[in-house]
Amino acid sequence: MNGRLERLEFHAMGTACAAAVTMTPADQPSARRAGAAARGEVAACERVLSRFDPDSDLSRLNAAAGRWTPVDQRLLDALELALRAREETGGRFDPTVLPALVAAGYDRSFEQLVTRTPRRAEGWHAGSSIEVDRDAAQARLEAGAAVDLGGIGKGYAAGRALVAMRDAWPRLAGALVDLGGDIAVWGRPPEGGPWRIAVADPLVAGRAAATLAIRSGGVATSGRNVRRFGPGASLHHLIDPATGEPAGPGPVAVTVVAPEPAEAEAHATALAMMTAHDAAAHVASHPQLSALYVEHDGHMLRLGTLPVTERHILVRAA
Repeated sequence: MNGRLERLEFHAMGTACAAAVTMTPADQPSARRAGAAARGEVAACERVLSRFDPDSDLSRLNAAAGRWTPVDQRLLDALELALRAREETGGRFDPTVLPALVAAGYDRSFEQLVTRTPRRAEGWHAGSSIEVDRDAAQARLEAGAAVDLGGIGKGYAAGRALVAMRDAWPRLAGALVDLGGDIAVWGRPPEGGPWRIAVADPLVAGRAAATLAIRSGGVATSGRNVRRFGPGASLHHLIDPATGEPAGPGPVAVTVVAPEPAEAEAHATALAMMTAHDAAAHVASHPQLSALYVEHDGHMLRLGTLPVTERHILVRAA
């Protein structure tokens, strides 16, 4: 089709966001309506899922740990996705690491962090229980537990924003939502074919490590080279549920492609705490996933059937 990409940029969930649709000049009103729908849905998800908003449904749930709490459907959805991801990753992704994350020093939004000495999360344990009652629209955490849905929440919001765009414009030809690197795509771009998504090289600023070609699904990147905090920026946000501390072994960054953006985000978090050997085994056991695993020396592992169309530096198949 002869068209172009109509793009709306905004800030939400503590990051730069964008929603884009394939359109022709005659589609301008519909394209703007779709973009507004995406922005509205992301804002609604943030109001429900943010741990930094004391009035959010998630904050109310955390404050009422041990008791059933009425919550929005969006939180019920996100909790169920997180529980499924915890099971699929063998506990490497665990939404109940919030007490350990706060103890490490990540106790407020990143731009407001102050440097302090990390401590251990006393009384915390991995795998705290989360119960969801769909019929009564309520949830309950184990007493003393607290949940963080930061990453998977962004992936979930990206997927919901894409659905909101299609609902707002039923004849939508193609769309993309990008919430700070959590990406959802559907349909076709203006030039036809798959969407082409550049993966940033985590070791060389401004360079793309590879370009992915995706027709539908989600893309997410996780790593330890950004959002560092603590004394001398020595800590990162990837908490290993096995220790309650920032993870040790693992890649500098990993990018995952999956059928859904929330799924991509959760598995990217898990793979970011695995050795290359374990990451390859994990992707092999989940054939719906593929990944680009970047080691600290710059070498890259292509895991699964990663849809790479351009390789700017060496990629080893695994």
